[in-house]
Amino acid sequence: MTTSHEGTAHGPGAVGGARWIVGADGLALRLWSGEPVPMPTGRLHAVGGDGLVLGRAACLAPVVLLDPLDWCWPDDGGEEWPPCWICLALTR
Repeated sequence: MTTSHEGTAHGPGAVGGARWIVGADGLALRLWSGEPVPMPTGRLHAVGGDGLVLGRAACLAPVVLLDPLDWCWPDDGGEEWPPCWICLALTR
């Protein structure tokens, strides 16, 4: 039996590289295949550790958490959903 949680930890100081949850500045309904779906608005942020409970990003901005099955930090950032540059600097 092993007690190591490498690769499953979230946030700063995680062993084996941090895995971050993605948060956004907000949510708004957008049509996706003809159905209204809540989608992120504003920037994407990295969220880990206490931020998961407090709803705060690594940069301390208040965020709405996004589904980790659909969103990956920082890979899903782009032109439509730009990543927060402070979170990028803190998570590299």
